[in-house]
Amino acid sequence: MDKDTKRRDERRAYMTFTISVAGMLVVLFTGITIGVTLRNASLFEDIILERGRSHFQQIVLTRRWAAGYGGVYVRKGPGVESNPWLEHPDLQAADGSMLTLRNPALITREISEIAAGEGDLRFHITSLKPINPGNAPDDFETASLLAFEKGATERWDHFDSDDGHYFRYMGPLRTEASCLACHATQDYEVGDVRGGISVTFPIESIHRQMRQTMVLILSLSAAILFLTIGAILVIVSRLRKELTRLGAELEKAATTDPLTGLYNRRYLMGRLEQEVDKSVRTAQPLCCAMIDVDDFKKINDRYGHVAGDAVLRSLADTLRAETRSYDVAARYGGEEFFIAFPGVDEAAALGLCDRIRVAVPTGCSGALPGGKPVTVSVGVAAMEPPGPEAGEPRPSRADLIESLLRRADAALYEAKAAGKDRCAVYRPS
Repeated sequence: MDKDTKRRDERRAYMTFTISVAGMLVVLFTGITIGVTLRNASLFEDIILERGRSHFQQIVLTRRWAAGYGGVYVRKGPGVESNPWLEHPDLQAADGSMLTLRNPALITREISEIAAGEGDLRFHITSLKPINPGNAPDDFETASLLAFEKGATERWDHFDSDDGHYFRYMGPLRTEASCLACHATQDYEVGDVRGGISVTFPIESIHRQMRQTMVLILSLSAAILFLTIGAILVIVSRLRKELTRLGAELEKAATTDPLTGLYNRRYLMGRLEQEVDKSVRTAQPLCCAMIDVDDFKKINDRYGHVAGDAVLRSLADTLRAETRSYDVAARYGGEEFFIAFPGVDEAAALGLCDRIRVAVPTGCSGALPGGKPVTVSVGVAAMEPPGPEAGEPRPSRADLIESLLRRADAALYEAKAAGKDRCAVYRPS
């Protein structure tokens, strides 16, 4: 796998990871937001319902108080009329003024009128068998009363009108002993559902607060989501850079020689496989050179291994300076180095190696005390993939590499035997 393909695969992997994490966060935050929004809506609904129950209980307590006294007498005056649905509602006081009876039903109605005048809420007492036709139920109240007779304990609903959004709550009124004074003729018994009270009040402000709260929740959730995704992108980007750096260091450690910085033998063998395959496929020449430091053992014995290491590093610097960018220079082992020359024939490879050999003394002049010169011997060999002999199999890649290395080593041996500090080309004996 080449580096470009590897980089593309890495980018694809990071992108897939980032998109996956972002997708999971979107799903998570969406779920949380929906849950919080629904819970918020439920809380507002509970608040509205509790308000309806509270108003209903207040009017029931007021009625119970009035019923406990058999009603309340009020002084008659302008706008105060007698209840036409009561028998003998008027009474003359000791001072000669006239009083009229306000029973619980009329008290409820008048309180409702006062509340409606304030624009807050309205009460309506009703029954399936009302004494006062003005207390006849509407559709919602009729359905609620029928539900109460079947065991329901309360009913509520939302509705819209021209002046806003309203909530309506209704609870049952059960017959108590104090109620029979007015309703005995209707065959009610204590405990029977004889009607109900509906409570209506505006909830536009509550709905507005709920919408504002939902917008705030959505805005905060979106902001937190984007900030979280942004933070993850930054972390992933930094992590990617760090992993890329570590990967490059690991790759360098796995492919380079720690002393000289050249490619190591493991990397060299892998590249040779690629270059041999390319040479066989394209019929282009492939040459190589085996380079060995002359009298390196004597250098170590006389000047020490630190000086020997300095010689190897200087030689590596010379090889880097004198080879082309697409040549493969590597430390083969010990004081031996190897160079592969793709696309170069034997004569050109010999010229390149001789130039390297001449540059070595100058490049390594500072490696040994006193400027003692360093020389190298070079063995050059070319790979010429032969066609298979009749009846013989075609040589494998491993056979071709082994043959190339053996030829280069044999040429190096010839250079050493001929007096060192020279280049020799492999010639079959």
